[in-house]
Amino acid sequence: MQLFCPNCKAPIPSLDINIGQMVAKCHKCDQVFAFEHELVHAERHRPEILLPPGIEAYSLLNEMNFEVSWRNGKELGFFLFFTIFWDSIVFLFAVLAILSGELTMLLFLSLHIAVGIGLLYYTVCLLLNKTYIQVNRRTISLEHKPLPMLFYPNQIVEAKAIDQLFIERYSSSKTNGRPNYAFSVEAIMKDGSRKKLLKGLKSEEQAGYIEQQIEHFLQIKDRKVEEEWRG
Repeated sequence: MQLFCPNCKAPIPSLDINIGQMVAKCHKCDQVFAFEHELVHAERHRPEILLPPGIEAYSLLNEMNFEVSWRNGKELGFFLFFTIFWDSIVFLFAVLAILSGELTMLLFLSLHIAVGIGLLYYTVCLLLNKTYIQVNRRTISLEHKPLPMLFYPNQIVEAKAIDQLFIERYSSSKTNGRPNYAFSVEAIMKDGSRKKLLKGLKSEEQAGYIEQQIEHFLQIKDRKVEEEWRG
């Protein structure tokens, strides 16, 4: 980035910049000033991210739309296998309890049955659902269809209240003790609060593409965020 003197607006050559102390001196007017604030809020220019698999995007005159498919995620195979395994065992024990007349055993199995129903519902959501994101100058709306997703709420966010978008990586599950990472697109609001726009994305490219396109459309200057994922 190019520094300019806040007093006389002259450009500051690199020899007059002290990176260690975050101060600079103007050789024209001898003004000494700190530039940490400019460094933190400096716009950055990252390589353009192309449309990744699992996302469809199209633009109209006054809005931008995304469709995110959950069917192609690696998580689907794991949940499909685990759901069949879990529900088969629970179903077998439930049938044995009914046939043997041990109905009190069903009470013991009730929690396992509830978990099995939850796994089945979530797996069906991954098979059928898409997330529809609509961005215009006023709002960003996210809707999951055709089934409601319990941990992925539909929401509408005021576009003008967003200060910056960023990507976060987190551990969504574990396989053989090793974490399976997912990515989320999050917003820093102008009042300092945080909003999680969309989570569960399986690649950095998917999250980065959504962040990039929304920032371009809303003309938000991309800046570094302390807690963002930097792959």
